[in-house]
Amino acid sequence: MRCSLVAITVLLTPDSTIAQNASLSGQVIHAEDGAPLGYTSVSVLSQPAQLLTSDAGTFHIVNLIPGEVRLRFRRIGFQPKDTTLHLAPDENAQVRIGLTRLVLRLPAVVVSGQCTNDAPHAAKPQVLAELFDQVTQNAERMRLLAEAKPFLIQLVRIRGHRDRSNRIIATYMDTIMRRPMPPERYQPKQVLRPGEGIDAGRWLIALPEAPDIADTAFTNNHCFSYAGQSRFEADSVIEVAFEPVPWLDKEVDIEGTLYLRVEDYQLVGSITRLNRIPAQFRRSGLQDYTVRARFAEIVDGVPVLDKWELTNRYRQPRSAFVEIGQVFNVRWTDSAAVTPDSTSSPRL
Repeated sequence: MRCSLVAITVLLTPDSTIAQNASLSGQVIHAEDGAPLGYTSVSVLSQPAQLLTSDAGTFHIVNLIPGEVRLRFRRIGFQPKDTTLHLAPDENAQVRIGLTRLVLRLPAVVVSGQCTNDAPHAAKPQVLAELFDQVTQNAERMRLLAEAKPFLIQLVRIRGHRDRSNRIIATYMDTIMRRPMPPERYQPKQVLRPGEGIDAGRWLIALPEAPDIADTAFTNNHCFSYAGQSRFEADSVIEVAFEPVPWLDKEVDIEGTLYLRVEDYQLVGSITRLNRIPAQFRRSGLQDYTVRARFAEIVDGVPVLDKWELTNRYRQPRSAFVEIGQVFNVRWTDSAAVTPDSTSSPRL
């Protein structure tokens, strides 16, 4: 699903009433071979703001307050780099930043730590902190891309049941156009909610998506742990498991595993499931609710949802309910006024 994007306009304009502001232009490259590193995250730490470089690794920042300017450059699979510049009034500075490959020396064995309510805020060993930083960068870069260059994704959904030969007997199919960011942000204790309007009388599941992973509402209420290395379809991957903290685990929430590609730490897949099945659904025979998702690059190093399979498993003799989906088109648009199709969350 890789798409080509010729250029992104990346302008940063922090609020300021100070005259004679400075500007900064530059390029981010691979330190070893000089290749441009497109879609690198650039943060202005002294004037909180963030952007992505173009596909050629270039960026231009205007309206910087003269004086000390602290910058941070981050890209999946590379060591983050901080630098400090001293800019004079009206100066248009030029910089060239080289990033080196990140090589994580992951533990030889999986060590299971206890998940407590305070665990998400506790300090982690450096290697694990770097790994989890790669997780959040995957989510963060997609958000920055969606803000810099709006786009819509078109997908097809098929719902039905699996027969004894594992074939899907389709009962419903539709196509949807939606924005890449989740229509509703993740909120603790809000994963399961009653439907409204055409969904009145049903229960909806608001599953967190990739951008939610970097949101503090999610990271502050889930424990992440290194779960070893394995394979996800054709990729060699690093497994990062997550689970709700104890207070939230008493509610209906989600748990699962994220899969990062070994060679560049890019998100390629996820498996999420409800941490508990509500009593009213257990009585109807529901035993498991799981979503397996695959991600693909939309531009270099920025993964978005590509396909998924949702499965509701019931006690015999009731067959499993299945929903499969596939993104088949990406539509770039400069208009925020484009109205995507109305969609509903998965239903129970």
